[in-house]
Amino acid sequence: MAGNESVTIEDIDGISSLCTGCGACAAACPTGSICMTTDREGFSYPRVDNNQCIACHKCLNVCQASRDSAKHNPIEIEVLYASRKDERAAGSSGGIMGLLAKRVLESNGVVFGAVFDAEGHRVIHASTETHSLEKILRSKYVQSEAWPTYARVKQHLCSGEQVLFCGTPCQVIGLNRYLGKQYSNLLTVDFFCHGVPSPGFFADYARLVESQKGSRLTDVTFREKSHGWREQHMRWYFSDGSNIEEPSLDNCHYFFFLGNYSLRKSCYTCELYKRHEADITLADYWLIDPAFDDDLGTSLVLANTENGLTFLKDIKKDTIEVPVDNFDFEIYRHSYCPNKRANFFDCYVNEGIEATCGSYFDNEHRVWCIRNRCGAIKNAFVSKIKNCIGAFTR
Repeated sequence: MAGNESVTIEDIDGISSLCTGCGACAAACPTGSICMTTDREGFSYPRVDNNQCIACHKCLNVCQASRDSAKHNPIEIEVLYASRKDERAAGSSGGIMGLLAKRVLESNGVVFGAVFDAEGHRVIHASTETHSLEKILRSKYVQSEAWPTYARVKQHLCSGEQVLFCGTPCQVIGLNRYLGKQYSNLLTVDFFCHGVPSPGFFADYARLVESQKGSRLTDVTFREKSHGWREQHMRWYFSDGSNIEEPSLDNCHYFFFLGNYSLRKSCYTCELYKRHEADITLADYWLIDPAFDDDLGTSLVLANTENGLTFLKDIKKDTIEVPVDNFDFEIYRHSYCPNKRANFFDCYVNEGIEATCGSYFDNEHRVWCIRNRCGAIKNAFVSKIKNCIGAFTR
């Protein structure tokens, strides 16, 4: 849980590489002696004020780095998409999160999820009390600040309201640790997470884009579907009414995210891809049979608990089901290159955002393009040879 050298509580000192930044420790501290502060890489870590700390160890009790999370084997696995096209268009994948959220809102409940904060150039966790559901839907590839919402989630739960909380697997665990018990009126939703990139880097990059455009940034979407579900694009929106759209892998932030350069340290050893505590886990189902793929988005849906299964059954009447083959968690395992991370953050911390998004990005992107092109040529050549051999042996 500890995130930097100033954390001096003996039991939780020195495990910064395991800290997920969920903030459960700060939310649970009864004296307010833990605050989340940003390190040089742009990630949030807990800092303890020893003058206020009473050594109650509540922070240790909620820290997910201190023990393994509970593992829920899926009760049911479905591949679905919303039957209405506008429902699918509102989300990054098959529109399932939107269907779940609307069920909760129909019961006068509250939905919590990630929202882009244009003024702060960051992603925060917020609820439908203050933001529209539209702002909460869609993937945001930046680590959000979830911990400020934990207490509010608890307030709603204690008042008997239905609550949906959507976040990364580690944020759902952080909320569960903070709550300390199960609530029948809480639905948690997580997803197969690629890792969380630096919020500080993204904020600096967003300011750079804003400066270069000469207009205030009002919104950003990380996965536009204007070119289809598979061909992902980012789009920046500005106060002058204009926007900039580019293929995601040509975008500096997205390239470093997907290439595993800019991720949090804990992501490199994370095993949560196969250990979900959420009631429901969502993912893009990229393995869909082409015969069923209309390129508008399809979701893999895991019901991990009886509560999740109840909600899944409730929304199925508004979905179209797609056949699914045997599911294997291991296809969501990621391999990471620590050298990429070290070089990236060395450039960002020491040379600044312009150099990182300038010459460093250009060089890394060029190498990627060459390798990608060579790989495509190699695959085409191998395929041609196999076809020739097949024709010869027939």
